Amino acid sequence: EKCILCYPRIETGQPPACFHSCVGRIRYMGPLLYDMDRIPAAANVPDLELVQAQRDVILDPNDPQVIAEARQAGIEEPWLDACRRSPVYKMVKEWRIALPLHSEFRTMPSLFYVPPESPVRTASNGQGNIRMVGKDDGKQHLPNLDEFRVPIQYLARLLAAGNENEVKTALTRLLAMRAYRRSLRVYGKADLDVLKQAGLNEKQAVEMHRLLALAHYHERFVVPTTHREATANAP
Repeated sequence: EKCILCYPRIETGQPPACFHSCVGRIRYMGPLLYDMDRIPAAANVPDLELVQAQRDVILDPNDPQVIAEARQAGIEEPWLDACRRSPVYKMVKEWRIALPLHSEFRTMPSLFYVPPESPVRTASNGQGNIRMVGKDDGKQHLPNLDEFRVPIQYLARLLAAGNENEVKTALTRLLAMRAYRRSLRVYGKADLDVLKQAGLNEKQAVEMHRLLALAHYHERFVVPTTHREATANAP
């Protein structure tokens, strides 16, 4: 209720103070394009469909038709470019690893959260190895999410209006990315099966690892500087 998003800083191209002081580099900021005409319908779907309905309202910034209509609506090129580079769009729309807080309130979210991995160590067998589930074929599989310290049901109530599948999808993809990176670093061979199990391809896994672990400052904060002469009608 007290946050003003540090708008004097953002207008001059600086990130909010919390973003700047976050030692863990876990904050990301970027614009999203919404289809305002679809918001009323998205707000009136059943609880278990809310997350996907809100996700569907977000438009693809690379779609030529969306770009043309955005220009017609008066959105300037720096903002369109920021939408295309937005880390938030990738996390929310493409990878589906970030979820809105209490979507059952039926307000369009401006903040999204990546669910915690609980941590992964809680699925350890006590010898430093993660206990995997799946077919007994000698291949690496994902940990059993139901054994994590933070219950899936609790996370679903916070981030998905009770839809456990949305939380499981996000966590499974995060774990798959980590397992993929481990297979490369430890065994020298990419485990693509674990990505397939999570619904990811190798390109997406590489991009996820880059953004979540190695991204530079300008990749995490993607908001163009507002022109002083246009601040009265800034987007």
